[in-house]
Amino acid sequence: MKRSIELLFAASLALAASACLTIVGCTGELGAGATTAGAAGAGGNSSATGTSAGGIGGAGTGSSGTMGAGTTSAGTGGASSASSGTGGGGGAMVSSVPADPIAYPKDQPFTVDSGTTNYVYVPAAYDDTHQTPITLLVWLHGCGGKSSGDIWTVSPGGAQSWISLAVGGQEGNCWDVDNDPARVLAALAEIKTHFNIAPRGVILGGYSSGGDLTYRTAFYNAGLFAGVLVENSSPYRDTGSMESASLAAATWKFNAVHLAHLQDTTYPINGVRKETDSMTAAGFPMTRIEVDGGHYDDAGAIENGQAVPGTSADLATYLFPYLSKGWKAP
Repeated sequence: MKRSIELLFAASLALAASACLTIVGCTGELGAGATTAGAAGAGGNSSATGTSAGGIGGAGTGSSGTMGAGTTSAGTGGASSASSGTGGGGGAMVSSVPADPIAYPKDQPFTVDSGTTNYVYVPAAYDDTHQTPITLLVWLHGCGGKSSGDIWTVSPGGAQSWISLAVGGQEGNCWDVDNDPARVLAALAEIKTHFNIAPRGVILGGYSSGGDLTYRTAFYNAGLFAGVLVENSSPYRDTGSMESASLAAATWKFNAVHLAHLQDTTYPINGVRKETDSMTAAGFPMTRIEVDGGHYDDAGAIENGQAVPGTSADLATYLFPYLSKGWKAP
C-alpha cells in the first residue's frame, strides 16, 4: 500500500547522463500523377501542437522527394516529374500567444479552473506582455498529497525559469490512471489560453501515484510533452497499461529522468531498474538516478545508516535541473 503523504519539496546532489533524443521522419505524400511516395523527410514529425521541425518529403516517380522546408506543419508532396518530386512547403507559424490572458500575481500560487481547480505559479521571469514563450512543468502529487501543497514544492521562485501547474481533482487521494489523463490534458489546454506556453516545451512530472499517471499520460499523448520527470514510481506497474502497449502507444521517444530511492519498499529498486531499462532498450532517452532514501523521507531521516536530505530536497536537486536542458517535443 502506498504511503499517504503531502509533498513539500526543496534541494541537494548530482546528475546522470542521458541518451540521445530520437525523432523519426514521416513518409512523403503522393504527388499528382506520381506512382510512388517520396522518402521520409528527416525530422519531419508533426505534433499535436502543430510545431513540427520540418515538412514531409514530396512524391516522385524517378527517385525520392526532398524534404519541404517548414517549422510548424507538414507540406504536401510535390508534382511528379521525370526525376524527383520536390517537397511540399512548410505551414505557417502557429502563435502561442494566449487568446485569453488573465490578471495574475507573480511568485505566489493562485488557482485556475479547467473543470477542476488547479494551482499555478508564475515566476518573475515571465514576460508580462505574453510575447515570450516559457517552459511549463505540469506536476502530479502522490497518494494523500494535494496540489495546493505541491505547488510550493515545484516552485522554488527566485531564478525559476518555468511556470508550474499542479493539477487538481484528486486532493488527498491517489490518481485514477484510467480516467485522470483527461484531467491532465484539460488542465494543460486551459493554461495555454492564459499564458504563452512554449508549444514544444511542456514537461510532465509526478511523485509516486503522480508518477504512475505521468507515465500513462505521456506514453499515450507523447506528442504533447518534451519529457517526464518522475520520483519514486515505475513506468508500467501501476499505470493500468502493459509495457508493450505503452511503448507502442508513444508517437516519439520522449525524454525521461527517473529518480529512484534505493530503500523504497513501495517501488523496489529491482522492479524499477527492469522497467526503466526496458524504456532504454526501446530507444527512449532514459536517465535513472539512484540515491539512498525510502519511499518518502523527511529531511534528516536515517536510511542505509545515514541521514538523507529527504524526498523534497532530492526532487529539487536531481530533477529540477532538467527543466533547463532545452528539451523539445517534435
